[in-house]
Amino acid sequence: MNAKTIFLVILMTTTGLVGSAQALDIVVTSTRDFAETDSATGNEDNYTCGFTSGAFFRPAPTGGCTLRRAILEAGVRPDSDRPINIVFDLSDSDPNFNAAQGFWEVQIDSSFEWGLNRRNISDDGGQVTINGATQPIGRNDGPRIMINTNSDNNPLGGRSLEIRTSNNTFRNLGFIGGGQIILYEGGNTVENVWMGLKGDGTGLSLASDASAQSRRSMARGGISMPNEDSDNNIIRNNVIIGAFERAISVTSGGDNNQIIDNWIGTNADGVVPIDGNVDCTTGLDYDPSLWYGGRGIRVSGTNTIVQGNTIAGLNATQSTNDTRPIAMEISGVNNLVVENKIGVDESGAEVGVCGQGMLLQGTEGVVTDNHIFFSRNGFEPTDVGTDFDSAIIMQSFTGQGSDDPDRWMQVWNNIIDGGDFDESNFHAYRYIGPGVPIEMRQFIPARITSIEGFTVTGTNGDPLPDGPTTFCPDCTIYLYLDDNDDRIESLELLGIATADAGGNWTATISRLLSATDGIRTQSESNAADVMHIYAARTTTRLSDDLYLDPTPELLFQDDFE
Repeated sequence: MNAKTIFLVILMTTTGLVGSAQALDIVVTSTRDFAETDSATGNEDNYTCGFTSGAFFRPAPTGGCTLRRAILEAGVRPDSDRPINIVFDLSDSDPNFNAAQGFWEVQIDSSFEWGLNRRNISDDGGQVTINGATQPIGRNDGPRIMINTNSDNNPLGGRSLEIRTSNNTFRNLGFIGGGQIILYEGGNTVENVWMGLKGDGTGLSLASDASAQSRRSMARGGISMPNEDSDNNIIRNNVIIGAFERAISVTSGGDNNQIIDNWIGTNADGVVPIDGNVDCTTGLDYDPSLWYGGRGIRVSGTNTIVQGNTIAGLNATQSTNDTRPIAMEISGVNNLVVENKIGVDESGAEVGVCGQGMLLQGTEGVVTDNHIFFSRNGFEPTDVGTDFDSAIIMQSFTGQGSDDPDRWMQVWNNIIDGGDFDESNFHAYRYIGPGVPIEMRQFIPARITSIEGFTVTGTNGDPLPDGPTTFCPDCTIYLYLDDNDDRIESLELLGIATADAGGNWTATISRLLSATDGIRTQSESNAADVMHIYAARTTTRLSDDLYLDPTPELLFQDDFE
């Protein structure tokens, strides 16, 4: 299903659930933003929709219930009033109703902080749901509520929604104007949200068009979890385009987050609507003729699940020497990165990305069943063809401490295809830098000694004359299909074998090789200290050697004799 189909499913299954008997409803009735100073208290925008709390908070004298006031009230109400639903009942005579497209553009200007916070330190706060599908009329193929976080067209971009409480839900909303969603605490869900798209979902909506400088930051906004308390959040089924920061970011050690089934760099259908591959022309100024998918996913935490995301068309305004947007930057402990597509959109179009596929750091993580098409060297031009020029890079093994005995990374069965493009990454997977000891960087994967039809046999990798051992007893051996171009790729997993105590193994592959096919190998330890100091489940890079079946090659040559 594409993003719009997911939207309709969630709309149909959640509209009737909000406003239940046990929850308190705050009803938004105006799209306008009346941010102002309370003349009685001197406090900036302490007006609510209908709640009074001492001399600090009181109902606004004019303007009805706006989204800003509803969120303020939801934060300052006592815990006894929770859970709280912010629902919408906007009229089709509202000045910000788009009748042609069936949505309301809620206004938020940049003059005051905009966020959900607790009333005082003794309250838990939170348990607030904002669901745009509660608006009783409007379209069904996109958010009925689009929030303009930069209604005053500030050149610096829009006002971010800052969430400083836990167990909140935000769904079926659209955000334009560059404001981010920032989750400082845990247990929050953000799902079926558009960020940075035009109202019709076809492409990018700039954060501001006030100046050439402001257009450089494009849509700007994304979803950020910047705190060590940013735990147990679910980020699911969102469409994020043109994020100048990362589209989704977990920093400062947020744990147990789930980043699942999001579309990054695409339109609302999960598609990059261009002919051919993304144009990666560099420049500081925004060029409306180019597609700017923005930046990807960054994770630096523990027990994060990154699954089923589609990332395509990544590009950003930048100087020639800046690092290109990396689709995924994953560090930390025990993270799972699985079934993601990079460079391929929802329609299957192979549009590519302008930078590297994955940059990995950390330990006890699993990276498997991902598909990377046409990622490119995103570093210095002199890095082309070097170990830096890799679709997946492992940069360092880092655990809970430098003496962590359980360090390992399992990176296997990822489909990496450079297509027929000279700019594609030269290597599928490589170790680089001082964060990976030379014993691991130089460990040579298994060697194939014979290919006879479906049967492939082999042994340990060729030992280096003066380097580390490549002896791999009882290791798991992965065999990948590659063609005979000048790149190291893994186009298909052909078979798996287990070596004996001497490192010898036999595998049955899933299909015969053609004259232009070959096999690359990868080894994985099944015991500690087989690969330097690392634990079981550590995987090597792919073999530099491409092993060809001599039989079809000879038949191919005989055809021309």
